[in-house]
Amino acid sequence: MTQRTRSTSYRKSTRRTRKRSRMQGPPPNPYSRTGYPTRDAIEDALDAMANDPEQAYAVRSSATAEDLPAASFTGQQETFLNVRGTDAIVDRVRACMASLFTDRAITYRARNDVSHEEVAIAVVVQRMVSPDVSGILFTADPQTGNRHIASIEAGIGLGAALVSGEVTADTVPVEKRTGEILDYEVGDQQVAVRPTPNGGTETVELDSTDRVLTDEQVRTLVELGEEIEALFEGLQDIEWCLEDGAFSIVQARPITSLFPVPLPKPDDDRLHVYFSMGHVQAFAEAMPPLVRDVWKDFTQLWVMEFGIDADTQWAVEAGGRIYVDMTPLLGVSVLRRGVPKWLSATSEPLSAAVNDLLARRGEAFKEERTVRETLTLLRRFAGAVWTEGRPLIATMLNGFFGAFVGEPNPPDHEEAIWNTWGENVAAYVRAPETPAERARAVFETDNSELTTYPRIGSLYAAMVAEKLLQQLFPDAPKAVNDVGRGFPNELVTRINLGLGDLADVARDHPAVADALREDASLAEIESREGGEAFRAAFEDYLEKFGHRVTGELDISRPRWCEDPSGLLATVRANLDHEQAGEHRKHLRQMEQEASAAAERLEQQADHGLLGSIRKRLVRQLIRTYRNYVQTREYPKHGTAHLFAAWHEASRDAGEVLVDQGRLTDPDDVWFLRKDELFAALEGDSIDVNIAARRAEFEHQTTMDAPPVLTSEGEAPSANPERARMSRMVHSSEQAFRAASSKGRPASFTIPQARRSRPVKSSSRPPPIPAGPRCSLMRRVWSWRSAAK
Repeated sequence: MTQRTRSTSYRKSTRRTRKRSRMQGPPPNPYSRTGYPTRDAIEDALDAMANDPEQAYAVRSSATAEDLPAASFTGQQETFLNVRGTDAIVDRVRACMASLFTDRAITYRARNDVSHEEVAIAVVVQRMVSPDVSGILFTADPQTGNRHIASIEAGIGLGAALVSGEVTADTVPVEKRTGEILDYEVGDQQVAVRPTPNGGTETVELDSTDRVLTDEQVRTLVELGEEIEALFEGLQDIEWCLEDGAFSIVQARPITSLFPVPLPKPDDDRLHVYFSMGHVQAFAEAMPPLVRDVWKDFTQLWVMEFGIDADTQWAVEAGGRIYVDMTPLLGVSVLRRGVPKWLSATSEPLSAAVNDLLARRGEAFKEERTVRETLTLLRRFAGAVWTEGRPLIATMLNGFFGAFVGEPNPPDHEEAIWNTWGENVAAYVRAPETPAERARAVFETDNSELTTYPRIGSLYAAMVAEKLLQQLFPDAPKAVNDVGRGFPNELVTRINLGLGDLADVARDHPAVADALREDASLAEIESREGGEAFRAAFEDYLEKFGHRVTGELDISRPRWCEDPSGLLATVRANLDHEQAGEHRKHLRQMEQEASAAAERLEQQADHGLLGSIRKRLVRQLIRTYRNYVQTREYPKHGTAHLFAAWHEASRDAGEVLVDQGRLTDPDDVWFLRKDELFAALEGDSIDVNIAARRAEFEHQTTMDAPPVLTSEGEAPSANPERARMSRMVHSSEQAFRAASSKGRPASFTIPQARRSRPVKSSSRPPPIPAGPRCSLMRRVWSWRSAAK
């Protein structure tokens, strides 16, 4: 026999030996009754638990990695019901333990960064309940997040039919504070899973069923849930059974999927509503604690500039995001109707969520006032805004009317204004001599430059011009859309064009292109043939855009001038996926399409007696729109200089604290709160668990933040179609009740869903409401049909 044959034979023999060993279990222990101590312990426990040898049991897994504060491992390990007999129970215990290392459990732990080496499992053996009804109780609404709404799901028999999806449960939301049953939706339960006499379960067919819980049972269950919630000091996901009219609690675990409640909580009993600052700026990601403190102070300053109540806590935190309180605006009927429209100009999901909430819970914001009281309140509000916010309002309107007459200012003129302003406000932060003073300057609100904004009336004029074009040409949406494309001076376009140009420079120097594909650093690229030319072009790019970064609202992120790796990655992608000059060719094509669309709109306007007048009006609207809408990112580009200064000052403070031995990493500074940072810079010790805050922040980054959130934790639907349906159903129900109260026959129709449109999100400022000027334009346009 050759060595190869002997080795193969040995391996096969070894595998057979191991397989027999696994099948037979570990070698017997001579000191135990049966030779297997675990089996002895199970038999002893069973003897102590039951007088009935035919007692049925549930065998359930309980792993140390289950139900963590940030992750729930529900359903990852095995559970067996109606297990009878010692041998069967031992087998099921072994199967539960083995389920700790199924593919599903391993993948889930890896995704949630839970160590495989440290995880352990216990197996719980419980007397089996043979329930008439079973289900789940959530002590908060898992769909909306409302902490005051308990949600019950109930089904006939064992819960296995619900888990498998064979039936749909009865669903019961309950207001915990009052015990009111808000609704009772009967599920479709045509089968049930029940235990069999000899162990195991069977599926049986049911006749048509009515509701499975009485009102009294619902309220009893909710009361039990509140007791369990208080015991474990947190919201709970509770499994329960109802047998012979008595409830048994089978399991309780924390609810880990809810978005956090905004903090600090309001100091009154009213329902408060907050919109996400990040969603307004198309940045819904979590930010570390110090960054959140910066934005809370800045938001408070911005609100004060409008002359609005400075004592109100306008900015709150939830899930690592900043939310702004809009409740006072919703308390005035005139303003309440305008808030969704204002929000829709920046983010349609924001507007949809507010509409959804107002349709369902609008009464919570209404305050009983007479007409005189409402007018008095509006006068006071307008007076405060006019007195305190006049400079800011003047800034917003300055240049508005001039944008509709004469030749428009060139875009580079508008850009220079905002760049100068941004550099000036950044200089205020950079001016102090010491890092501690510069860190304090980040939070100082007496920077006069900060509230002396350049004029932006022309940008609002562009928004109004766009709206007018849409109204004047409702049958030509494509042409109006094409007019708004192909802007060579638009900032985002220039950022992308610049990266495309850098890719073309690399194409001209193959060694540079190879270095980019090798993910080389900028210094390594410069050492290659042609690298100096690429480095010079790259430095020119950074001179214009180096103070920017993706997601720049999070000021903890290094700016492009500090870390250009993201830019180099984009250049590398352009090399692989675009041809030389393709980016500029695409821009020229869009410019041509915009020019052709403008000509079509002018021709469409040039009809009838007043066609020449309408043509000139359309031409001016297009000119105003195209010239100024491409400046919409200039304010943000200028403000980004301030963001960069905030970043530098905070980063430098972190480096000082590392030099003093107070922090181990400069980036740890982002996990301090403002007051903690100031105290540390003054010499106090840092008594903060940075690692815990980092871990909390990492968890926050995995959360999907809702655009609108209430003080109760409810996240209204951000689906525009659902919000529309809610409004229509609510209006129909109101009409139904009104007619019924007057003794008239009444009915209402549930509206049909219409085809949804793509949701658009924009960082544009809110358009100025159409006024007399807009009405005049509509009347001029209507002359065409009158002339015919």
